[in-house]
Amino acid sequence: MPIDGLVSDGEFLEITEIKRQQAEDYECITNNGVAPPDQRKVKVTVNYPPMITDMKNMPAHLGKTAILRCEAMAVPPASFEWYRDDHRLEGKKLRIKNEKTRSLLLFTNVTEKHFGNYTCFASNRLGASNASMLLFRKLSDRTSRQSVHIESITETTGCLCRLSLYTVTL
Repeated sequence: MPIDGLVSDGEFLEITEIKRQQAEDYECITNNGVAPPDQRKVKVTVNYPPMITDMKNMPAHLGKTAILRCEAMAVPPASFEWYRDDHRLEGKKLRIKNEKTRSLLLFTNVTEKHFGNYTCFASNRLGASNASMLLFRKLSDRTSRQSVHIESITETTGCLCRLSLYTVTL
């Protein structure tokens, strides 16, 4: 019986150069012309190395919480590790939460020393993949106003001039 264009007249179904999109249930129907046909479903699993599918640079406020996220598709599922400056991060000072298809690097009280480049490494027995992302300082959403007063004497006229400049910092 044709399923996704695959048909076999013998006792074996050979799928050459299988792709991970072909992982699904396949149905096998036997018919010897004497007994009623029998049918069974077989689940085909396609194993493949990790491929990181989602990661992005993340802004963070000082003193607030921040999360770097790394997602990877893989069968068998990937194991995750985090690195900064070629040093593996452990859960001592930072919290790492590994889930089935993603890993989260959690910062509970962001300080200046946390800003920088981080690398997520995803691996399984078939291979590995990595991606780097940046945790960077997010400037305040509120505008602050600073008043700067500059006094100067202009030699040509000999007058005292006052100039006020207002700087808006985002």
